[in-house]
Amino acid sequence: MFRPRQRSLPAKAGRRAISAPAEPACEGGEARDLDAEAAALLADIAAFDIEAARKRVQQVDARYTGIGASKAVYPEMLSVQDLPPARVAEAPLRPVPLAQPVVVPASTGGGLLGQLKDEVANRKVVEGNAARRVDVARSVLDRQLRAVFEYFHDLTSQLNYLKPQVPRRYYFLDSDDAFCNLAWLEGYSDFRTQSEQDGGCIERVTLGYTLKGPGQRTLERAGGAVERLRQVLFDLGLKFECQERRNRQRELEHGAFTVIDEISVQVVWRADFENQAVVVESRNLERLGYATCTLRQDVIGATLLDEFGRLMLGRENSFRSYVNR
Repeated sequence: MFRPRQRSLPAKAGRRAISAPAEPACEGGEARDLDAEAAALLADIAAFDIEAARKRVQQVDARYTGIGASKAVYPEMLSVQDLPPARVAEAPLRPVPLAQPVVVPASTGGGLLGQLKDEVANRKVVEGNAARRVDVARSVLDRQLRAVFEYFHDLTSQLNYLKPQVPRRYYFLDSDDAFCNLAWLEGYSDFRTQSEQDGGCIERVTLGYTLKGPGQRTLERAGGAVERLRQVLFDLGLKFECQERRNRQRELEHGAFTVIDEISVQVVWRADFENQAVVVESRNLERLGYATCTLRQDVIGATLLDEFGRLMLGRENSFRSYVNR
């Protein structure tokens, strides 16, 4: 059997071959083991046994590199056969009841708190009933005022076409010269509602018309009475012209008013929701000036409106019998 010839390596070459970086300081036993392993490695290299040297290097690397293995000894785990058998509960588990909320019992009425609660409840009932009555009254007044508007709208439409004579005489202040021989000129009707958040009900109906006569009259005033007469004519809605005379100091001395025979009449039917009534406010209806009357909610209807139409035209009527005194 052929055996390769052994070759001896120089001592220097062998020392250079096994030179390695310095290891950190370790315990004395570990250092001696490392020297022995190094000596055995040198012997394998000297014998030219490369395979034995490689295995020894792997053993050294596995023992002295990486995270050190723990030396603690753990008891062996029992096999499944050695475990004690599980015990099955003989009765089903009962759910744990949840904590119930604490309810404070209501007062039976014998104490102060109970009396106050009863008083609040009674007052709420009264207020609720009152609110319902107001809502019903508002709805009724809304329907009635809508009927009033429709009546006046139809009435003025017919009168605007017919233009009848209105046998009524209007006296101005202390004058004996009355506005007379008047005829219907033009009329209209309108209404206004509340906002939607307040209910949207009709809150007022306006009736307006003009009576026209054939003539005119002249009124004279001096000094401060000129402005007072001007204000009265303006408030009554009368059409007029004024010729003024002033002195050198531009002071007003005299005024001559020419007033046309034309009467502007305005009537407002206003809902009084709180008192469940209708307030009628008029200007120049039966005479020059302002007047106010109140009508009960239960009297407003077609008969009342017919009587008011006769009053407008200066005819015999019984409208005053419906007025709430």
